[in-house]
Amino acid sequence: MTLKRIALAGLAGAVLLAAAPAFAGDYRGGRHDTRGSHFQKRVVVVQQRAPYHVQHRGVVQRPVVVYRQHSSREILGGLILGAVIGAAIANHAGR
Repeated sequence: MTLKRIALAGLAGAVLLAAAPAFAGDYRGGRHDTRGSHFQKRVVVVQQRAPYHVQHRGVVQRPVVVYRQHSSREILGGLILGAVIGAAIANHAGR
């Protein structure tokens, strides 16, 4: 029972530590802008242009995807390699 409580307390502490940046204040430390109480206003210039439509005729080169059947030797080799890697991971995790 005590081990379970310690584990849950540790988990709660880790979650609270991970969420700490969400509780942080603003990046200015409560100070206002040095130019006054408002930020500098931007001026945006929009230029209207006449619509221009051109018809382009050309050849589009698209890649061709070809799927091939894997041989049984390739599949068996992958299974054996995966089993060896999994056994090595399980062997080191048990220590």
